[in-house]
Amino acid sequence: METGRKHLTKHNESHNIPLFKTIEVMSRISGLGENKLRQMIGNNEVDYIENGNRKLLVDAALWDWYERNKISVHFDQ
Repeated sequence: METGRKHLTKHNESHNIPLFKTIEVMSRISGLGENKLRQMIGNNEVDYIENGNRKLLVDAALWDWYERNKISVHFDQ
């Protein structure tokens, strides 16, 4: 019975990216250093969850931080 969810095959299983990512994984994905991510967590600049002794992040937390901290370019015309 089809539930509307895409069924996983061996071909696309290797492309799955978890929703919650460790600091190490998020560092590789985002290009921000692990220490910078730890500093952002320590300064309560990004939302995260704790799972045991690990702090886990989601992409949206970094996009939210980016939106709050970006320097916008304004062109004079």
